[in-house]
This record gives sequence, C-alpha cells and structure tokens, in this order.
Amino acid sequence: MNDDDMLYRLERGFWTGGPDYYLANTDGACLVCFPGMVGTLSPAELAATVREGPRWRDLEISPKATVRPTPQVAVIAYEASARRGTDAPYRVAASSGYVERDGRWKLAWHQQTPL
Repeated sequence: MNDDDMLYRLERGFWTGGPDYYLANTDGACLVCFPGMVGTLSPAELAATVREGPRWRDLEISPKATVRPTPQVAVIAYEASARRGTDAPYRVAASSGYVERDGRWKLAWHQQTPL
C-alpha cells in the first residue's frame, strides 16, 4: 500500500471510527474547520466530538489531490458523501493535513465545505 492509500484509509477511519481511533491518530493539536465549529482541539477534545450519536455510514470518498510540502507533511483533498442515522446524504469537499511522527501519520488539520 502506498502512502496516499494509507492516508485515505486513515481518513476513512475519522469518518467511521470512534473516540479511541481519534485518540490514536490525531496529532497533539488539530485545527478543525467545520460548519459551526472552528478551532484547535487536542486529541481528547476531538475524540469527545464522536462519543455520542451515530457514526457515518455509506461513506464514499473521491480523492482529488495530494500535496507533500515536505516528506513528513501530506495534505489530501477529496469529495465525500455519507449518511448519519436516517439523515439525508451529507456531501462535502474536504481536506486534511497529516504529519509523520515516529513513523506514523497523525491528523493535524481537517476542513469540510458542504457541497
């Protein structure tokens, strides 16, 4: 598996995984920019955002671009569609930034723009 595939696999986990996944795969501080929530969160604070309620299902991710400003930094951009509970599909353009720490990629920022 190449690094891009691994990054998108990690990204999928942030949509579908629970708090333990967030704790294990988030950098020391993560900048988030969602509709209604903008700020810098610790791994524990970010994990707390997924403690309750249904997780995403029927997730489809369409990769659009990847850039690597340095060997230890990767930014992915994609479009996603998913459902939560019985809600209508949620469609977004998203980007995430990862940093490599001790041989593991960690989420350092995530942004979503509704489509």
